[in-house]
Amino acid sequence: MLIISAIKRKLGIKEKLIIENFVEKYCGSGKGIEIGGAAHNSFDIKAKNVDICDHNSMDDKYYRMQMETCGKVKKVDIIARGDKLPLKDNSVDFVFSSHVIEHFYNPMSAIREWTRVVKKGGHIVMIVPNKKYTFDKDKECTKIEEFRQRDKDFDINKNYPDVHHSIWTLQTFLEFAKEFNLPVVDYVDYPRKLENSFAVAIRVSSKLKENLL
Repeated sequence: MLIISAIKRKLGIKEKLIIENFVEKYCGSGKGIEIGGAAHNSFDIKAKNVDICDHNSMDDKYYRMQMETCGKVKKVDIIARGDKLPLKDNSVDFVFSSHVIEHFYNPMSAIREWTRVVKKGGHIVMIVPNKKYTFDKDKECTKIEEFRQRDKDFDINKNYPDVHHSIWTLQTFLEFAKEFNLPVVDYVDYPRKLENSFAVAIRVSSKLKENLL
């Protein structure tokens, strides 16, 4: 959760953080989708927000989180699972997610689906919590063998619990990307004083589609 970004917006501070510049570089033009966007974690990009529900009840923790942080809830444009999108192949220029990929039991299922809908030459951009600076700091990073096993056993029709299934640092995420032949073309690891995250950009090519789909 990017609390500093939310506080800056509430105070009307216009200076962009490094993380915001990174997102604008790869998601600042074209037509895209955001997976699991939230009002307290907004990057002002032109993207349709995709989420599993519209988060309009006090019983919903994401509703409470958004209301407590910034007093509003981000509109959901498409109600769907982030790894099962009701979109055509090659229909968007980018897919963006922030603090979402770790919630997928099988992150490769989501990344394959995002690769399917992104046009060749487009990007998948992920902001990922760095375990060093989160409540996961005392846990071990998820191992490559675990990702392989999840990908093998994954059931797209099963509802998995909404928790941090995957734990990464930038280094271990790059190892994960290499293992699954994901072409990371850019990345940045943010100082703790700015954010609790790192960001990666994956370029979607014909080769990536052939490898994953």
